[in-house]
Amino acid sequence: MSQSLDLRVRLSLSGPLRPNADVEVRLLIGHMMETGFRYDGSGVHVAKDILQFVKVHMGDALIFEAELGTGMAANPMLFFSFTLPPQAADMVVSWADHQGRTGQMRQPVRYS
Repeated sequence: MSQSLDLRVRLSLSGPLRPNADVEVRLLIGHMMETGFRYDGSGVHVAKDILQFVKVHMGDALIFEAELGTGMAANPMLFFSFTLPPQAADMVVSWADHQGRTGQMRQPVRYS
């Protein structure tokens, strides 16, 4: 059984919120993304701690998927575009780190 990884996540949509409209999604994930290559000021090795996967679903449809690695900066900000489906649904962002810890957040999307 995997452990929970609670992160601060901000999700916003830019564009008209109506069926079949094209929107840009902005996703900010609060995570330190330590590569495991660095040492702190006292010479102690800083352990690796990175997000490995991020997925975004709207309803049952997978609309975005990314595999992250050590080249990703702290607090990753991801952008992607997609076409809203005919029926409004919740957007669910899920993530997993390299240790198998997982988490998710849900945000309702309602059409105007």
